Amino acid sequence: MQYRICARFLPFRWVFARDLLFVSTIAAVTIRPALATSSSCFASRERCFSSSVPPSSSSSCSSSSSISMMSDQTGESYQAGSSSVAFVTTPDRETARKLARSIIERKLAACVNIVPQIESIYMWEGKVNEDNEFLLMVKTRTSRIDELSKFVRENHPYSVAEVISLPIQNGNPPYLDWIAQTVPKSADKTQD
Repeated sequence: MQYRICARFLPFRWVFARDLLFVSTIAAVTIRPALATSSSCFASRERCFSSSVPPSSSSSCSSSSSISMMSDQTGESYQAGSSSVAFVTTPDRETARKLARSIIERKLAACVNIVPQIESIYMWEGKVNEDNEFLLMVKTRTSRIDELSKFVRENHPYSVAEVISLPIQNGNPPYLDWIAQTVPKSADKTQD
């Protein structure tokens, strides 16, 4: 019985997750620049990013054009927006799994999450449509989004496949490093 209750609220959880992602993206674009240039940011850069970052001579954080954080593992900094999350909808689980596996095998992404049973309401050919779909959340390099989009268009059953992406401004440094290490910068390279 409890499973049915949880499954019933799955579409609402997706809406919450989607809204949270949009809010965090907007916050990263609008709030961070204000904090980055504000003298009230924090007393030192250690509090802004991580304790492994050497303190700066100024008391403000870096500017919005060069927001970065230090990786605890490699010492390299993550460049905000160098990775992205792309969203792709599919009509059924089989198509979602096939597309996700193909994307990973071609190293177009490091990870693809499949969110089942989302409800889509959209305008198509002058009519309002309602369908249950599956959502792919694709984590990849921003530089590979065009290739990913082309691959999805060529292998998707819809005549107009949804491929939209949002840049990742910040996150867990080891995870962001893993995306960069897993997905080559370009198709002709197997490693960075």
